[in-house]
Amino acid sequence: MNPNQTSIADVPCLQFEPAGQPIGTVLLYHGWGSSMESYPFFASLITGWGYKAVIPELPYHGQRGKLDYANPEVLEKQFLEVVLQGVKEARSIVDEISDSSGRIGIIGHSAGGFIAAGSFAKHAALQAAVVINGSCAWIRFEEKYLEYMGKTPLTPEERTALKAHDPFTQLTFEDERALLLLHGKEDTTVPIDSQRYFMNNKSAIASEQLHMIEYSGVNHQITLKMLEQSKLWLDRHVARQ
Repeated sequence: MNPNQTSIADVPCLQFEPAGQPIGTVLLYHGWGSSMESYPFFASLITGWGYKAVIPELPYHGQRGKLDYANPEVLEKQFLEVVLQGVKEARSIVDEISDSSGRIGIIGHSAGGFIAAGSFAKHAALQAAVVINGSCAWIRFEEKYLEYMGKTPLTPEERTALKAHDPFTQLTFEDERALLLLHGKEDTTVPIDSQRYFMNNKSAIASEQLHMIEYSGVNHQITLKMLEQSKLWLDRHVARQ
């Protein structure tokens, strides 16, 4: 399979087409320190399911520069910047492709999972999202991270600024939009706590629109069972009816 390297809304992307007419489009977001060139296998699965797959490049990754991704100080200072810029870019990408792409879903892993969650909360044109080892409760995640690292807690100003983007406070489920959370119970990179917190506080949402699956013995990986559940979710909520 030969992807088409292109630019959508000034964002470098790899685009993969299925063999026949697409039944929908899926934005696929890679994680921190990864690249769009690392995800062709995942994208090939998505096209095999019948969807067009688009892999946007994260800010400060690949063609748009590099960071010292393993440096905790760099992570602390720029992780949320990358996520928020990714969410902003996702809106532009969706706006540019929506007329020709049918129903659109989004999948992200790790930092890409944060972007998928934030984009789904902000962009009503996205019909479904799958967040793999990410977070939908950003303030909760940041509080736990700072506590674990022995850092100063969020200031009231920082909390207010983050709340304006936090899927926990921004997300709605009108028009049967649907969100699936997949997370390893033993994830040490993005601990499962913030996802459990999110689910515990969204218990009134029907399981057809909000569902979480926890995987025992799984750290920060994407497993075959996660891929299987992703397909089922897309087929239920994105595939052309």
